This record gives sequence, C-alpha cells and structure tokens, in this order.
Amino acid sequence: MAIQHPASRPENPRFSSGPCAKPPTFNVSKLADAPLGRSHRASVGKARLKAAIDGTRQILGIPDSYRVGIVPASDTGAVEMAMWSLLGTRKVEMVARESFGAGWVTDAFVQAFTIPNVLRRLTAEGSMTLAFLPIYTEIREKNDPHAAKKFAAKTLGMVLGVTTILTGIGMIFSPELVFLFAAGFASSPEKFELTVLLTRIMFPYLIFVSFVAWSMGILNAEGRFAAPAAAPIFLNVGIIGSAFVISPMVKDPIIGIGIGVLLGGIIQILIQVPSLIKVGQSIKPRNFFNDHNIQRLLRLLGPSLVGMAVYQINIIVLRNLASFMPSGQVTHYYNASRLSELTLGVFAFAITTAGFPELSKHTAEANWQKIRSTMRFTMATTLLVVIPASIGLAFAAEPIVSMLYFHGEYAWRDVQNTALTLQAFALSIPAVALVRLQTSVFFSLKDSSTPVKISLVSIFVTGVLGWWWGQSMEIFGLALGLVAGTWFQFLLLLYFLSRYPELRKSFLPLRSTLLYLIASGGMSIFTWQFGRQGLWEQGPFLLQNWTVFTGLLVGSALSYLILLLLFREEHAVRISIQLKSGMKKRKTKK
Repeated sequence: MAIQHPASRPENPRFSSGPCAKPPTFNVSKLADAPLGRSHRASVGKARLKAAIDGTRQILGIPDSYRVGIVPASDTGAVEMAMWSLLGTRKVEMVARESFGAGWVTDAFVQAFTIPNVLRRLTAEGSMTLAFLPIYTEIREKNDPHAAKKFAAKTLGMVLGVTTILTGIGMIFSPELVFLFAAGFASSPEKFELTVLLTRIMFPYLIFVSFVAWSMGILNAEGRFAAPAAAPIFLNVGIIGSAFVISPMVKDPIIGIGIGVLLGGIIQILIQVPSLIKVGQSIKPRNFFNDHNIQRLLRLLGPSLVGMAVYQINIIVLRNLASFMPSGQVTHYYNASRLSELTLGVFAFAITTAGFPELSKHTAEANWQKIRSTMRFTMATTLLVVIPASIGLAFAAEPIVSMLYFHGEYAWRDVQNTALTLQAFALSIPAVALVRLQTSVFFSLKDSSTPVKISLVSIFVTGVLGWWWGQSMEIFGLALGLVAGTWFQFLLLLYFLSRYPELRKSFLPLRSTLLYLIASGGMSIFTWQFGRQGLWEQGPFLLQNWTVFTGLLVGSALSYLILLLLFREEHAVRISIQLKSGMKKRKTKK
C-alpha cells in the first residue's frame, strides 16, 4: 500500500498538542540544558519537579497545608483529579503509573527493617528478656556471682553464634525473604530491588541488637538501669545523624538511613560496655556446648518463643497482604503495630515471664492448688495493666500518633490511617498477653503439642479474615483480622486448659477483671473528653498539644487507679500499700 502524503501544510507551522504550541520565538537551543531522555525518577528529574512545585506554591501563595502536584496536561488527568477532589478516596479502577515518592520508599524501608526485627524478637529479646534473666538471677542469688557471669558469657556466645549464622543466611537469601514478607512488592521491580538492598544493609543489625539485649538483661539484674534505658535513644541518634551526614552523599537518601540503623546499633553497644565492666561482666563469648544451664535456658525458651512466633507470623502474614495495597499502607500498619508491641513488651510480657518459673516449680510438685493460685494472680496482674493500656490506646490513638509521627512528610491523613489501625491493634493486646500466659501453662504441664496446633489454626484464621476484611476496609481490615485471630486463639487455649480435671476449678480472676473493665470505662471518659482539647491537626509542636498530651497520660493513669482503690480491688490496694511502704523506707534511710 502506497503512503499518501498530505496535500498541504497545516495553517499553523508551530502545531503541537493543545496549549503546548511553540511560540514564534522558540528555538531548539533553549533545550540545551534540558534532561531529555532522563526519567522523572532520576535525581535531576526530581529536582526539576520539586523546583517547579515550590515555585508554584510561592507565586500563587498556596498554604502549606495544601499539596501541590504535577500531572499530565490531559483531560484524563483533569478528570482523575476532579474525581479525587469531589468524591474523596474511593475504589475507582484506573490505570496509572506509580511515581517516585515518600510513600513507597518508606514502605521499602519498613519491610526491610522488619525482617531482622522479627528475628531479633525471637532470638535476642526472646532469650534475654524471657529466659535468660530468671536463670541468671537464680544462679546469682545462690551466692555464686562468678558462676552467673560465666553463664552470661556462655549465653553471649550462643546468641552471637546463632545471630551471625542467621545474618549470613539472611543477606544471601534477601530476595527470597523480601518476597516472603512482601510478595506485593514483586509487581514493582524498583520497589522490590530497593527493599532487597536495604535488607542486606540492615541485616547485621540483628547481631548488634542481640548483644544489646544481652547486656540489658545483665545490667537490669544488677540494678543498673541508666545505660539500658539510654540505649534505644542512640539508635535514633545514629539514624538522625546519618540522615544529615550520609544521606546527602549517596544516590538514594533512604540508603543513608539504613546505614544509620547499623551505626545506631554499634553506638548502643558502646554505651553498654562501661556499665558491663563496672559489674564485672566479661564481654568475651565462651563455649556454650554441653552446659547444664544453657540447656535449661533452651527449655525455658519453648513457651515464650511459641507465643512470640505466632504473633510475629500473624504480623508477617498481614503485612504481606498489606504489600499489595497502595503505597503508604505498610508504613501505617508498621507504626501502629510498633505502638501496640511496645505496650506488650514493656508491661505484659515481663509479668507473664516472671510467673513461668513459679508455674514450672508447682507443676513439678503436682501442687494444683498453687498452680491455680499462681495462674489467677499472674492473670490478674497482667490484666491490671493491659486492659487500661488497651482501652487508653484505643481512645487516645489520634493524639498519640499525632505527637509521635505528625511531622515532615507524614501528612494528617497518614496520622488518621495509623490511628485507626492502632485502635484495632489495641483490642488485641489483652488476648496476646493472656495467650502468652496460657502457652506457659501448657509447657509447664509438659504439653507442647496443644498450643502449637492451636497456633497454626490461629494463623490460618488471622490470614483468612485479614484477607477478607482487607478487601473492603484495607489496612484496618487486616488489623481486625489479627484481633479476631488472637482472641480465637485465646478462647481455644482456655477451652483446652479447662479440660484438665485439676483446673476445672476456676482459675480466672473474674471479679478483678470486671473491676478493671469498669475502671477502664471510667478512665476512657476522661481520656476521650480531655483528648478533644488538643489541636492535633495543627501539629505536635504546640504548647497546648504538649500540655494536653501530658495531662492525658497522667490523668488517665490516675483516674484508673483512683477508681480501682474506690472499688477496693485487691491488687490495686496491694500495690498502693507496697508503694507507701517503699516511701517510708526511703524517708527512714534519709
């Protein structure tokens, strides 16, 4: 077929698309410094786009609270922007190319940092917080501090050996791990590759934080709290310092943040060393093979690791589902889960761990009366803390998230999404804490198969419900899946515990639990009403917000304790008496 040429030229020789026709003064030389052929994702492209956006904001006087963006000059782009403006966030099917932004870069960092953190919770914190401390304290109290220090050095050898092997494996198989944790990233090669790179950079952090957890366990047992308390601060110091010093020097600034994680881990170690030397603890690892106390530690790890592993697997499953959602959802999920895990780690897990050696002792003696009383006491003490913490997080989610995260590129809509997700996570806190205790009871009864089987069922329920609800409610639905799966696990464990004839007599602190719920309900009224006094949408750097936030924390705790004392709840009364006794002793010493 012959090609037919136009019979005449167009009337306008500067013809182009719509308003883009070239003026008569246009010359090709004007494009001499234009980055033609370079992607908008390249540094030069991003710099030009940012300059255009900043100039537009300045010239037009656009408020800082408004976002300025650059979109293709087409009717499709115009209609898309109009739909978002008029309808808000809706499930609208369209084809769009994801542009480079903070959302997906942050998601990549979060997923990469998650992988060594999961292993950290299972190895470092699992062994140090949950198993090491009771044995170390027991050996030291037998007036044998040298043997305690020797046991600590052997434990260090075991922990560093295990974490070093895991780090090597993790760095080699980083692509497979990223796919396991975030399969949704595979659809975006750039996002997937960045996550793999960050994973390899940050994986050695597992070794550093394991050493830190080991030293924290020893120093806490020796009554040295300053260095352990300060250590987490220096992780932030390393990250912030790298953001200012290293990030500007590398091609992708987020890589500088990953390096900062490693530097923060090293600084955390250096902070601990002087205190370890003062208490006479050697930091030289020792051979841990064929050691009786190490074998005891491994046996003690069983129930704790099962409980922690299930919770972490549930989080992994749901975060994997989140990786298929729009950019930013993984970050919201991660930030909310961190806040709920902080509550569990600081309060609940410490209480349930302390009760495990006592349970093991009574089960060895077949003293069922003391087993029931220990379960009742440990459960009541745990619920005393986690019920108000759960309800407080739910009612004060927005102020808490605002004060912690609402700055920089973290927009107000990110705060709202994170707060909503945190409210869902808060509902799971009591169940997670009680599951930990229930698992310990099963292991002390030499029954490890039942909690493992129930855990597998729980993971399945969590995944199915999270996927189902996530279809309509996105990240909030995933969090609700975790809530439902955890409470399902608790109820199943409770049912199988009640099948023991010796445990059919009530071991549940029903009266105390009811009083905790009533007192927490009264506390929530104060939390909700007082929290509304803050101007959270205007940012955390307001004196009014800091005042309200401080009053919120202190006032909520005081209102809860006062209500419990008015009800004469036995655990609250006991704590009050102990506090008064401690204050009298301090005055007497002075």
